[in-house]
Amino acid sequence: MNHRIPALVAVLAAVALAGCVSQPRQVSAPPGLSPVSEPLTWVRKDGQSGRANPALADQFAADRADCVRAPGDNAALREAEACMGNRGYALVPASQAASRAAQYRRMAGY
Repeated sequence: MNHRIPALVAVLAAVALAGCVSQPRQVSAPPGLSPVSEPLTWVRKDGQSGRANPALADQFAADRADCVRAPGDNAALREAEACMGNRGYALVPASQAASRAAQYRRMAGY
């Protein structure tokens, strides 16, 4: 029995399969979704800001302390999304925070 035939078949199969591999394509994120690396931030679902309202800033700090275990990255924020959502916050890409807050203010009638 010739031992070279199975080796030759294996090499030919590998070459044939290698021809089937395509080049990877760059796929962009669908509209409305942020790139994975874009920082996320919290926006109040009523559109109000704690920047000019110390009571809202204090409430946000308390809510964040209760919900976010390890602040600092998007993964930690995503883990806290349900908890913060129950407290009236939405997690949005930082680049969309101002427009989303304005949208929430319109919806709330401010």
